[in-house]
Amino acid sequence: MKRRTLLHLYTTYSFILNLVFSILDFLPYPIRILIFRLLLGKLGKAVLIDYGTYFRYPSKIEIGNNVAINRGCEFYASHQAKEGTILIGNNVAFGPHVKLFAAGHDYNTVDLVDTAKPIVIHDLVWIGGNSTILQGVIIGEGAVIGAGSVVTKNIPPYSIAAGNPAKVIKTREIYQ
Repeated sequence: MKRRTLLHLYTTYSFILNLVFSILDFLPYPIRILIFRLLLGKLGKAVLIDYGTYFRYPSKIEIGNNVAINRGCEFYASHQAKEGTILIGNNVAFGPHVKLFAAGHDYNTVDLVDTAKPIVIHDLVWIGGNSTILQGVIIGEGAVIGAGSVVTKNIPPYSIAAGNPAKVIKTREIYQ
C-alpha cells in the first residue's frame, strides 16, 4: 500500500509541475522570472531563462548571476535529500537543449534503486547545445563543453571538453 501511495503522490506532483511549466510558457518574461524566483532554490540577478525550459524538483536547483539558459534546456534534480542538487555559478551560458541529470538508477540492482549526486557548474562555463551532464559531475571554472557532448566525469578549470563520453581536448588560452 505504501508503494501505491508514493506512486500516486509522484504522479500528482508530476502532473502539477508539468501544468505549471506549460502555463509559464504563455506568460511574459517578467512574470515568469518572478515565478522562477519562487520555485527555484536560488535565482541570481540578470538571469535569462528562455521558453521551453524545464526544472524537475526546482527547489533543489540554485542559479547564480548573469546566467543564460537557452530554449529547451532540462534540469533534473533529485527528490533525494542533499545528494541530488544542481548548483550553477555566475556567468554561465547554456546552449539550446542541454540536459542535466543529478539523479539516476543503480543498474547493479534488479529493482534499479534510485541514485543521486550533485552537479556543480562553476563560474564562466559555456555548455554547447544538446550536451548532457550526468550526476556527480563538477565542471571547473571557465571550462567549455562542446555541442553534443555527454559529460560523465569532472572537467578541469579552463579546459575544453567534447565527445561522448566528453574528454578534455585542449586548455583554453584566455586573452586579456
